[in-house]
Amino acid sequence: MQKKTTKRRARVSSKELLQRLIPIEGLDRDSREEYLRLLATDDDEARLRGARNLLETLCEQGYLRRMGESSTDGAFRVTYRNLATLDTISVTLPRSAGEPSGREGATGEASENAADAGAKSGVQTASGRPETDVRALSARPLLPRSILEAVAASSRRIDLSSAMSYLYDLLIDNVGSDRAAVFMSSGLSDSPAGRLSELEEVFRWTEDETIAPRELRARVEETGEVASIPDMSERNPYSRTLPRDARGSLVVSALRAEAYVYGTLQVWSERPHAFTSDDIAMVDFVAEFMGGLIKRRLEIEELIFVDQTSQIHNRRYFDEQLAREVERCRRTGNAMALLVADLDDFKLINDTMGHAAGDSVLRQVGRILSENARQLDIVARIGGEEFGVILPNVERKTARAVAERMRTTISAHSFVTGLRDRPTCDVTVSIGGALYPLDAKSRADLMDKADRIALYEAKGRGKNRVLFWEDVRTPGDTPISLEGRD
Repeated sequence: MQKKTTKRRARVSSKELLQRLIPIEGLDRDSREEYLRLLATDDDEARLRGARNLLETLCEQGYLRRMGESSTDGAFRVTYRNLATLDTISVTLPRSAGEPSGREGATGEASENAADAGAKSGVQTASGRPETDVRALSARPLLPRSILEAVAASSRRIDLSSAMSYLYDLLIDNVGSDRAAVFMSSGLSDSPAGRLSELEEVFRWTEDETIAPRELRARVEETGEVASIPDMSERNPYSRTLPRDARGSLVVSALRAEAYVYGTLQVWSERPHAFTSDDIAMVDFVAEFMGGLIKRRLEIEELIFVDQTSQIHNRRYFDEQLAREVERCRRTGNAMALLVADLDDFKLINDTMGHAAGDSVLRQVGRILSENARQLDIVARIGGEEFGVILPNVERKTARAVAERMRTTISAHSFVTGLRDRPTCDVTVSIGGALYPLDAKSRADLMDKADRIALYEAKGRGKNRVLFWEDVRTPGDTPISLEGRD
């Protein structure tokens, strides 16, 4: 077996470190003069010591974050992250140069604490010595108790969207931002969890409305760290992806919870250099708290809203979302459709092949219905072999097309049974549908017309077909006018 080799990072000279890591636009006049003096000197140790002082100044101004400190034999290392580029570079000094002087007076104590934290965290260097846990020593300033209590209060909100709205308002009031927005990661938005109505209301910004470019959000998701652009009108690593008239200051932080990253929180102010290091720390803290709220909501959904047999949403979730969508239609004036699908002669499968084969068929049907629904549609198992599909913001023609696609895909599919003597079987489905508020005046009426009328008629006409209420209504029935709905 060929041994896999690990490519080591190239060592960066102290002069190159200064040029790559220090954003000169963030320095005041005195600091710029010091920066130019350090570039000109041939004393490498003096350059590193001076660079560290500049880096500490930039940390105070919110351009950089001190990620951690560690001590090894005869050397002292400090790691910083540029919050605009998210690059991370370590400054390694000999022990004599690393000892604190002047503004670094607290470094000796910090280094001792870092060693203690490394020992507790269990992170080891190649030599087996404890090293700093970077996440534990992210140097986030302590937030006031009142802010911590206010953020924690969001967890007492009834649903996720109201908790997020509360945190938006808290950020705008406390860090002076003009806009706060949340974007889910592409992995989450493409998953069944991403189609939760609650998440749809939370992640409500479109790509055209965002301030943060996609590349920056992707980098933040990848690293899990907060990023900051103090002045978007000045040249920065993301200038080419920003709008030409971009202005103000921007902070982007990951919605992280343990090992998961669910998206990003962006906070924007029209004023350049609007956010202090404390403001950036608060944005990062709120983003992490938001990540925890999302994680908890998805865990709850998994526990109480997923049907364990079919592995799609259950009747409880279906009823909750149907009520939500009907209310949304009343508020917006849009139409929605309800499909009720019932497998034909499913009892024969259970009776002749056993319940294990029947459960396998139900799982496959659930997957087919989900794959043939639109991304925003909601698919659930609402009875033994009965499934419900909610189609928000839809026209009759589209609802019919979705229903027919589901029916034809199921009838053409060979369902795996798990039985040796009969490995596959054929299944058909009958589907009834109705629209709100065009066909029905209430949620109960909508369910009745899709299930008890349209689906019942589809079964009576020979099964394996799609019928909507308008196909079977009697001459005395009339569609409900949008103007006349209650």
